[in-house]
Order: sequence, then structure tokens, then C-alpha cells
Amino acid sequence: MTALHGTIAKDPNGTWYAPLAAAVTIGVHLACGRSTVLSVGAGTAVCVALLNTL
Repeated sequence: MTALHGTIAKDPNGTWYAPLAAAVTIGVHLACGRSTVLSVGAGTAVCVALLNTL
């Protein structure tokens, strides 16, 4: 999360991308039996999708 501070925080709409991606990561992690690979992959996919589409 701190690595994203310098890049995402400068985008006016980007301030909610990282918290949303973190929430997805936590939700998938808990829902899929604490599978780290799936949860990190899902969180990364959400963040990348938001950055590229919005």
C-alpha cells in the first residue's frame, strides 16, 4: 500500500483504488480458504482494471 502512495494518491479518482483493491484482496482471501495466490491476484487484477478503465 505504501508503494502506491506516490502514484495513485496524485490521481484525484485514484485515492479509492487502493482501498478497494485491498478490500477485494481481504474478501477473496477469507472466502477462498485463505489462498494467498488467489487473493493477491484478485486484488491486483481489480487495481489494474480500475487504473486502466477509469
